[in-house]
Amino acid sequence: MKYLPDLEQLQGKPVVFYDGTCGFCQGSVQVVLKHNKRQDLYFAALQSGVLEALVPKAQIPDPLPDSILFYEAGRVYTESEAALRIAGYLDFPLSILAAFRIIPVSFRNFVYRLVARNRYRIAGRTESCMLPSPEQRARFVG
Repeated sequence: MKYLPDLEQLQGKPVVFYDGTCGFCQGSVQVVLKHNKRQDLYFAALQSGVLEALVPKAQIPDPLPDSILFYEAGRVYTESEAALRIAGYLDFPLSILAAFRIIPVSFRNFVYRLVARNRYRIAGRTESCMLPSPEQRARFVG
């Protein structure tokens, strides 16, 4: 299992930033963990401060979205682009979802925002982040 003791070693690694208080987001992270057998994705809650420490300030969206960001190859992706890029790291058949990037971004983001706006109604809110298993813990930062 990979272990990343500091942020310097995280440079160049794909990182999923998620809302640590959102049940829907935490459930989504669990799906990604289960279906990313290569274990090449890393995770940090938006509330952890890792985003601000890892990503250049000029690339951090303002205002900061409260659902998901994806940091890959030195770039930050938001909304549907983030979700579909993450899908590309998943095992088959879920990796096929990345093909939805051919759909116009305006429509994709409309659907994404609709789900994001209602995510607390869909899955609730929690007071703390989920506790990953010992095997998964090495993929979480912050």
